[in-house]
Amino acid sequence: MNSALGKGIIVIPAYNEAENIAGVIDEIRAEGLGLDIVVVNDGSSDRTAQVLRGLPVRTLSHPINLGYGVAVQTGMIHAVRNGYDFLVLMDGDGQHVPGEIRKLLAGLEGGADIVIGSRLLEGSGSYEVPFIRRTAIGFFSFLARIMGKVDIMDVTSGFQAMRRKVFSFLAKEYPVDFPDAEVVIMLGLKRYAVAEVPTQFRQRERGTSMYSSLVTVLYYPFKSFLASVIVLLRLFRERKEK
Repeated sequence: MNSALGKGIIVIPAYNEAENIAGVIDEIRAEGLGLDIVVVNDGSSDRTAQVLRGLPVRTLSHPINLGYGVAVQTGMIHAVRNGYDFLVLMDGDGQHVPGEIRKLLAGLEGGADIVIGSRLLEGSGSYEVPFIRRTAIGFFSFLARIMGKVDIMDVTSGFQAMRRKVFSFLAKEYPVDFPDAEVVIMLGLKRYAVAEVPTQFRQRERGTSMYSSLVTVLYYPFKSFLASVIVLLRLFRERKEK
C-alpha cells in the first residue's frame, strides 16, 4: 500500500495475549498495508514473549507490567525516534479488525490529525457494548464535548490512526492508565483535528480483558473523570501563564 501519508507503523500494546497475538499479526499482514508493526510486550506473564519471537514483527519489551498507557507511550516514542509519519494504534486481543485500518487512514488523508474507530456510529456493525460500559462511554463523551470541545461518541476506543504531530505530543504527555477520555480532551484543548469513523469490532474470544475485574470497573470512571479535570486545570494554567 503506497500512502500519501508517508511512512507508517502499527503499534500494538500487549499484555498476556499469547492466545491472540499471532492471529492478529497474520490478519494485519494479509491486508497488504505495507506498514511496519511493533508489539510492545508489557511484562506479560504468559507465553506472549515466546510467541512474539516467532513472528515477523519488531518487539519492545517491558521487564514488568507497567500498564496500558506506558505500553502505548513506548510504541509512540519508538515511532518518533524512527521517523514515522503516521501511526495506527490497535489492541492485540483480536477485537480490532485489521481490514478496517484503511478507513482510519482515509480519515487522515481527509485532513484529520487523529481518527478514532467507533463502535457506536451507524455503520459500525453488530458489536454490542455492555450497558454499563456504554453508559460510561456516554459520560466520557459528554466530558470530551464540554471540556475539550470534541464531539466524539466512542472516546474509549483504542483503535486509532494519527499523524506524527499527534503521537509526538502524546509520546511526552500520554496518561499511564485508562487514558481514553483524558487523551481526547487533551487533543481537543490543543486544537488538534479529531475525527471519528464507524469501524467493525469483534468480541474477545480468548484471554482476559483488563476491564473484566470489579475493581477496574469501579476505578476506571472515577480515575478518568479526575484525570480529565486535572488536564483541564493544567491547560488553563498554561494559557494563563502565556
